[in-house]
Amino acid sequence: MRRVFGGLGYYGVLVVVTLLALGPTLWVMASSLKTTGQILSGGSLLPQPFTLEGYTTAFKEAELGRYLVNTLVYAIGGTLGALVTALLAAYPMARYDFRGRNTLVATFSLALAIPVVGLATPEFFVMRELGLFDRQYGMVIFYTALFFPLSFVILRAFLVSLPPELEEAAVVDGAGYFTIVRRIVVPLARPALATVAVIVFVGIWNEFFFANLLMASSENQNAQMAIASFRTQFTFDVGATVAAATVVMLVPIGLFLVLQRQVIAGLTAGTTK
Repeated sequence: MRRVFGGLGYYGVLVVVTLLALGPTLWVMASSLKTTGQILSGGSLLPQPFTLEGYTTAFKEAELGRYLVNTLVYAIGGTLGALVTALLAAYPMARYDFRGRNTLVATFSLALAIPVVGLATPEFFVMRELGLFDRQYGMVIFYTALFFPLSFVILRAFLVSLPPELEEAAVVDGAGYFTIVRRIVVPLARPALATVAVIVFVGIWNEFFFANLLMASSENQNAQMAIASFRTQFTFDVGATVAAATVVMLVPIGLFLVLQRQVIAGLTAGTTK
């Protein structure tokens, strides 16, 4: 009986913590099916009646679809760029011993400790001088550089834990460097790659500060800036805001559900032998 009641208490605490964590998300999703008046009245959690007024306003009047496409371009391009550059940098630093390797690893790792917001001013001027300011490809390059240190640290830590026997056998068989990376390293590192992809994609998808700093024209803005535009000096369209927030939340949630097995394997790699 002690074991049964102990288990019930343990899972009861987990249920309460889960509800507290998911409460704001569930409230936003439920409120997206209400009118602005229902939301402001503070009535029941469930919409009575259901309405798609907020979604209609977000997609037709605020053109949320265009901003979602922009955000998707930034997220996919930045994620692929960070994955490719980090993998090409992490693999030789995980496998080869050369002069200056430890210095490079420490430099890339210490970049995570630098508050990037504090570098906003020089980043702004660098982007402007390079002709990347207010350009979609410029934001892809910027996000690639922004998330490179995090991607490098995760991928290198995973690659160090991989046994090198398969790669050594491929070298004996005459395989080249890029052949080994493409046919051996990438399949073995799939959990780590999936983990990095989800973390970087969600980070870019939810990014607001640099999107607001480095983009001036409305046609290049992302979904986060579009949501912020629903609130002006004199009005605040709550219904459209929560509807747009719901759509924006569903994309990373769906991505995690698709890749959750690979992500969990990547996060727990090296904990057991």
